Amino acid sequence: MQNPRSISSERLKLKFNATKHVLLLDLDNTLTDTRRWFANFILNSTEELAHALKIEPELLNRYYGDVALATTLHEYAFVVETIAAKVKAHSHLPPQKIMALAESFWEGFQKHHQNIEVYEGVHQTLAKLRSHFRSLDIIILTDSPDWVAIDRLALTGLLPLVHGLVAIRTEMPELRHSRYRDCLQKSKDRILAIKHKHDTRHLKLKLAISKACAKPSCAGIELIAKSLDGALGELMICGDKESKEGMAAQNWRQYQRLTGEPTKDIHFIKADYGNYDLTHHLYQELEKQIHSLKAPKVNEQMVSAGPPVFRALERCDQLTEVIEEIISGKPSLIEVA
Repeated sequence: MQNPRSISSERLKLKFNATKHVLLLDLDNTLTDTRRWFANFILNSTEELAHALKIEPELLNRYYGDVALATTLHEYAFVVETIAAKVKAHSHLPPQKIMALAESFWEGFQKHHQNIEVYEGVHQTLAKLRSHFRSLDIIILTDSPDWVAIDRLALTGLLPLVHGLVAIRTEMPELRHSRYRDCLQKSKDRILAIKHKHDTRHLKLKLAISKACAKPSCAGIELIAKSLDGALGELMICGDKESKEGMAAQNWRQYQRLTGEPTKDIHFIKADYGNYDLTHHLYQELEKQIHSLKAPKVNEQMVSAGPPVFRALERCDQLTEVIEEIISGKPSLIEVA
């Protein structure tokens, strides 16, 4: 005779899989240990570029921060050309030299990118979510450029484990100096080659959105909700920042109220384990030079207005139990951190 508990478990699984549920996952500092990796790359790679542009490395990093703030992206594909234009490098460097500097910078990036790591338990957790919740769509919602996000997911072996990707579209800048035209085209060709080398045909959803739609805007959530087929069940967003994922969730709630659309609630799960290195000396040194790396301060008024943290995770593998609680409505054993 079949164990009644086993029968109950099978019925619960059928209930889970009868409705379309969506998990929106941040990429950087939620799945990949990006902050530490990025600090090491930038601090070790800007000296040559600063020397060629005849400025101090600290000043170059400040320019880098200005460019990143203007584009919302710290891995902006045209950062070398944009900085060169800002410091008037065209007055003493031929376009071929600027092109070579850009190629060298991004070759170093690609080489260093091979070493990016995921947090402990990430692969196992995503695999378990896919097998246990057949009607759960796992969508990456990131403020990284689309070409970086695809490459990062592929390099870390995460690409086959997700159902979709929504990232920021990389747009060519309009620099005043026509001599940069060939440099920009070369960079554009490079990022297109990186995007096209990865097989993404299995993805149900692949969108490159405007920088204006970056978190904490809820535009990415809105596009995902409208793009997926079928009625939505539970909607969840997991990331390391209240100021981004948390506020995006709150903006989604407000958007629905303003438009009078049927309310589909959203649960914010905080990946606290992704914030372990905020006090690391390398990152703090980089923050001093690249001010846009600092996360916006979340004041008490924002916290009270925003959605509560459904759970704050100390480890990635706790995500499975939290999602089961949300879908089933039964409390899990994980306590709020």
